[in-house]
Amino acid sequence: MIKWRCKICGYIHEGDSPPDKCPVCGAGPEDFKLLEHTQTPQSKLAIARIIIIGNGAAGVEAARTIREHNKSVEILIFTEESYHLYSRIHLSRFIGNQSNETDIQIYPTSWYDEQKIKVFLDTPVISISPQDNEIRDSKGSTYKYNKLIIATGASPFIPSIEGSSLKGVFSLRNLTDAIKIREKAKNSHSAVIVGGGILGIEAASSLKSIGLKVSIIETAHHLMLKQLDQDASMLLQSILEDKGINFYLNHRVVKFLGVDHLESTVLDTGEEIKADLALISTGISSNISLAQDADINVNRGIIVNEHLQSNFPNIYAAGDVSEFQGTIMGIWPSAVDQGIVAAKNALGIKTKYTGTVPLHILKVSGLELTTVGQKYKKNSTDEEIKYTSKQKEQYLKLIYNRNIILGVILIGVASIGFGLEKLIKNKTPITEIIPHLEKGNWDIVKKKMKQM
Repeated sequence: MIKWRCKICGYIHEGDSPPDKCPVCGAGPEDFKLLEHTQTPQSKLAIARIIIIGNGAAGVEAARTIREHNKSVEILIFTEESYHLYSRIHLSRFIGNQSNETDIQIYPTSWYDEQKIKVFLDTPVISISPQDNEIRDSKGSTYKYNKLIIATGASPFIPSIEGSSLKGVFSLRNLTDAIKIREKAKNSHSAVIVGGGILGIEAASSLKSIGLKVSIIETAHHLMLKQLDQDASMLLQSILEDKGINFYLNHRVVKFLGVDHLESTVLDTGEEIKADLALISTGISSNISLAQDADINVNRGIIVNEHLQSNFPNIYAAGDVSEFQGTIMGIWPSAVDQGIVAAKNALGIKTKYTGTVPLHILKVSGLELTTVGQKYKKNSTDEEIKYTSKQKEQYLKLIYNRNIILGVILIGVASIGFGLEKLIKNKTPITEIIPHLEKGNWDIVKKKMKQM
């Protein structure tokens, strides 16, 4: 049976072709990637038990990969979460709709039993003993392992803001957070989003859709600073302003005001914005304390080599907690890729992680925005194509070098993000389609994708 993975939420579909629609996130068939055939080489390495800490995208993908390559090894997953794996990237939309928790689950609960994967929910690991090949959980039980994969993810970075402990001030990292925010939003009138990144913008759009007055406060001079150039950001801001979202750029929040409950937000200019709900979305920091206490080498994340090994050969790290070549990717596709690589290496199937092309897709208010690869020219030989439609509902920018795509920013062009990622990763020449791209005809990319 052929397997397909949704690159937006991670859902795995089995069949001769991808589904017409992802049952978790609603992605179309073009957003599915051929994963691998079930008749994969089986690991011959005699391993009794592999323990995985964390049940996010990296942890569960590691477990799935282990079971696909080895039918007998015992797989234990420990997590502080109360829920099985769900689409974390769907949370910002979840807060503004009526979907259930099960609607964003990647696999049904029965799948774990079928795969003989034992998951300990609400059971964080509190210590690792590399010398004894042992972990201890929050309930006081200890477990031996032959191989260990750390996939503890990351937590929201919360800047020091007076009043951030008031009721009504939230961060959003897990499903429990999302449920609390959604309940609060039902009885709220206005919200401030601290941070103008992807999650902040999605959350703002979601809350606006259920009738709240929403303002985004961003310290940088434009939105999505890491992903967009100035022109793309200005167009995105204009589109969202037309939808009724307010923006305060080049500003920071210095104080949340209220008696017990949030009532307003104070900016560095002294301006006060009325709000009874605030969401802090200012980035993440890797959950490295568990590894650090076990003398596993860390920097901002757990330092890993090309096989995703730590300084202890039988301990691996994957996902938002891993730091590869000085970089923490912090995106779902890289967590999935790293989970697969860590799992194979833990089984003795030598596999190198070579990086993940950074891909971001934002879908809000009927708008699709895609960024992939680099956003600016870096070398003298780099070239640029830029196009803005007369109605300013589309913005297209492509960076290339010797006819090889290096990066793309698209606003208003749907369903080609993963195809562009593939063109970049495979270094596919685009000589013959450059004249079409210069005229704004990006449908030609879809034809190019079908030829691959």
